Amino acid sequence: MDFIFQTKIGTYPLETQCEMLAETGYQGLTVSAWSPELGLLPTVKERWGLDVGAIYLIYRPGLERHVLNIFETVEGCSTIELALHSGENVQDADRRMIERLLPIAERRGLDIILYPHIRYGMQTTTEAVALCRKFNHPRLGIVFNGYHWFANQEGSLEDRLDALWPWLRRVNLSGCRLSPLGWGGAATIEPLDEGEMDNFVLIGSLTRRGYAGTYGVLGWESMGGDVYGNLERSKAAFRSMEARLRAHPHWAQIQPA
Repeated sequence: MDFIFQTKIGTYPLETQCEMLAETGYQGLTVSAWSPELGLLPTVKERWGLDVGAIYLIYRPGLERHVLNIFETVEGCSTIELALHSGENVQDADRRMIERLLPIAERRGLDIILYPHIRYGMQTTTEAVALCRKFNHPRLGIVFNGYHWFANQEGSLEDRLDALWPWLRRVNLSGCRLSPLGWGGAATIEPLDEGEMDNFVLIGSLTRRGYAGTYGVLGWESMGGDVYGNLERSKAAFRSMEARLRAHPHWAQIQPA
């Protein structure tokens, strides 16, 4: 996700982002909807060999025109990761927006994957599952974000994966630890080789279920340090976990705390 390139002192241009990702061995990127370079997305695959996995988009009341414009005009990407931010709970405004977006998604061949986000209206996978059940639409799914599940302390990993499995389209990972110094006073966002979150067990749980989709790495400006170095560290940690799972799949089966 391109958040890792949005630092305290500025944002790396898309060209630099893509060059870094290609050089460090990543296969694609998710681009935030507020990027001024969305018009360049159709060139990313040809120029750098990277997939544009999704556009990350936030809806809150007052942003209807912006959200609809993204859906009507986006090129070079067929997936929208949609965070809903109407209030403390999922509100009627969120449901009405999804009702407006699904016909556009059908017409333009777009997939909408709901993005549960701590401190937003739709905070949990439980709320995202309820929306998917309500609409029962093939273009609507869920992204499981390990950070937001862990920061919310939503409950059993196995239970949550079972509940959202019919709608799971994508997985995002990060290192994180519960801390009032983290995002929203909940938890930090760190490279994959740091924090309290056991991503090895998470990947193992998904592998046992037959997950064959993509994994995204969630970065954030609070990581600090060298962006390129953080990318390399997270990639190395992920590949190490993959190799251990192939050699010792039973290592990822643990007793819940």
